[in-house]
Amino acid sequence: MSNTIAIWRKTKELHKYLGLKGKVVVWTEIFVPPAGYEKQVPYFVGIIEFPDGKRKTLQIVGCGEELKPGQEVELVVRRIGKAGAEDVIEYGIKAKPF
Repeated sequence: MSNTIAIWRKTKELHKYLGLKGKVVVWTEIFVPPAGYEKQVPYFVGIIEFPDGKRKTLQIVGCGEELKPGQEVELVVRRIGKAGAEDVIEYGIKAKPF
């Protein structure tokens, strides 16, 4: 399966997460990123808990040092990669405080 098809299949499911709200349980600021994320540092990653009790690890955008436990967030779509050889820009779900 080509990378383009894999990206397309994954993004077909994004609408299920849009607008979901949750709360920050814990977070950290990343200064030394994994390969592919070097141009995004520093950035925040946290564990988000949803009203049904499920938790998901997500990048937190649109925030700074003001993050705190219990901070309410909403899930949004943001670009997570840049165009590769197939000229496909990958998008994914991230958390944004409101």
